[in-house]
Amino acid sequence: MAIHIPILIIISPLLAAFLVLLTRKYKIILATTSIIASIVFISTLSSRILSGDKITYHLGGWQGPLGVSLVIDGLSFFFSSIVLGLGLLVIIYSIPERRYSRTYYFLLLISLSSMIGIIYTADIFNMYVFYELLSLVVYLLIAYNMKGMALRASFNYLIMGGVGLSFFLLGIGFLYAMTGTLDIYHTAEQLPTAFNSSTRMVIMSFVLIATGMGIKIAVFPLHGWLPDAHSMAPSPVSALLSGVTVKIGIYCLIRMIYSVFSTETFSIISSSHTILIVLGVVTLLFGASMALVQTDLKRLLAYSTINQIGIIFIGLGIGTELGLTGALFHVLNHAIMKGTLFFCTGIMIADAGTRDVQGLSGFGRQQPAITFAFIIASLGMIGIPPTNGFVSKWLICLAAAEAGYTILVVIILMASAITAAYYFRVIQVLFIGPPKQSSVLIYEGKQMIHGGNFFKSLPIYILVAGCLLLGLVPALGISMLKPAVSLLLSHVIP
Repeated sequence: MAIHIPILIIISPLLAAFLVLLTRKYKIILATTSIIASIVFISTLSSRILSGDKITYHLGGWQGPLGVSLVIDGLSFFFSSIVLGLGLLVIIYSIPERRYSRTYYFLLLISLSSMIGIIYTADIFNMYVFYELLSLVVYLLIAYNMKGMALRASFNYLIMGGVGLSFFLLGIGFLYAMTGTLDIYHTAEQLPTAFNSSTRMVIMSFVLIATGMGIKIAVFPLHGWLPDAHSMAPSPVSALLSGVTVKIGIYCLIRMIYSVFSTETFSIISSSHTILIVLGVVTLLFGASMALVQTDLKRLLAYSTINQIGIIFIGLGIGTELGLTGALFHVLNHAIMKGTLFFCTGIMIADAGTRDVQGLSGFGRQQPAITFAFIIASLGMIGIPPTNGFVSKWLICLAAAEAGYTILVVIILMASAITAAYYFRVIQVLFIGPPKQSSVLIYEGKQMIHGGNFFKSLPIYILVAGCLLLGLVPALGISMLKPAVSLLLSHVIP
């Protein structure tokens, strides 16, 4: 059974998703158990992966390039661990919302299974297929409340996502036409020959793939779908979208740049690092500026996601060991911090009956524990010690200074000041006015929530503990991503 662990990690939530449709009574147990099983499976491989090993699983025993393979290396292990960890907390947070039907858990499980499939597959076309499945499921999750704004946001996501994946598929088509294979590693082996004979075609495939992933990541100016989608989705779905779903695009972009376009073509594709830095700076400043003027709390958090994506792009663009470490560490930290913020926001909105920031007055006195969690996560987003967000931002700033990009340090600090302005505005409102009368049953849209429920508080406390722990002992997180950084650096030609 041990040799089949890679496929079991994907199948576990996928099988549970269909079993959930057959039962009303055990949907939560099935969903939770399946994700825990996948976490246990991946945990059994952790010692090998963290020691620098790579695990390859050939479906049906057929090796590439004819067969389809699953690969778990440092990079895929890191991203899949984030997906499964936050996915489990999203399911736990959703338990008290009684109107979440079997369909909701079915869609959640399919989305998590699809993300793991994207991360593990070594076949570029299967990466596209899994991504297409993920996009369709996320479209339905955004529209789950069946409100006018949610339906419009989901349709916008579907159209923009479809365009992005179309670009991605066209890029894959160019690669297949040049190399005759869809296997990532065999494509990389054939690409130098193709580059010598069809330089423009190789560059075009890279541009198409990068543009498609740029739309999925919501890099400025390709961000149009994100603010509506993240703000109109149910709060647990918003946490999943912001925390991990956007990061899947980052994973695909990293994998394609370093694993496919990393051979002799890297001398040309290396210009992508400059592009990443420029896009990162523009995205960083745009997201921070737009978040500053928002009055809708969830929309503020959505633009904050764009802001943080910019920081990750800057770290990736610097491309040094320190820059990559800071970027990947910020991927982890942002998942933790934004998950905390959206979970807290779900309780705030349900309690106050409004999404407007000014309507949340007095919440801090009513539920001080949830407010404390919101404050800690906010400090992390700003980059104030001793939170985890400070460490990853500090690493990226150090990498920028060492690489001679002093201006990037100034820009990051300026964006952090803007971030402080809009988060402190929300925190200030939470403590203004008298506490409101707490209700036993509260609502967010059509979703019923049991106020003060243990299952809603537990994921928040776990994530806040992660914010502080990784801020005080960052080596815990950095040790997890070291194999990923080593893998990426091994593909860079000096």
